[in-house]
Amino acid sequence: MANARSTRLVWYGLLAATSGVLILAMLPPILPAPLQAVVREGFAPVCHQLPGRSPHFGGVPVALCDRCSGIYVGLVVGVLGTGWGTNLWVVLGAYGRYVLLGALVPLGLDWGGPLLQLWGNGPTSRILTGLLFGSVAASYVTARLLHRKARASGTGGPE
Repeated sequence: MANARSTRLVWYGLLAATSGVLILAMLPPILPAPLQAVVREGFAPVCHQLPGRSPHFGGVPVALCDRCSGIYVGLVVGVLGTGWGTNLWVVLGAYGRYVLLGALVPLGLDWGGPLLQLWGNGPTSRILTGLLFGSVAASYVTARLLHRKARASGTGGPE
């Protein structure tokens, strides 16, 4: 019982961490200007934050672009979904890595099409492809971490 509890605590920790980072990224519209700059600077190494490609609330952009916003929301969704029910990654077995790689395809097409001037994209496609990738990636990593924790604790892993 204690082993299952420690595995559940890992899941709670992952959920808190991903949710906390997402909330932090969404804070600039409600923060004073000096704190907005600090938060944006913190996310600058991982996101270009172009104002024309970022969600705005009250006329103020968040600290992430559309695609990164989708990815970060997807991270929370992926962790959340992995903590409940049957572990999809156990069912998929060795094929799970192909699902993970496959989640990169829409993201890559949405990024590459406009770059190669084959088609355009907009906020909706950037957010949705980011959401898909973030959800799948977080679910995959979370499932592996929980399985590893459960094996180390002697519970055999979440099913």
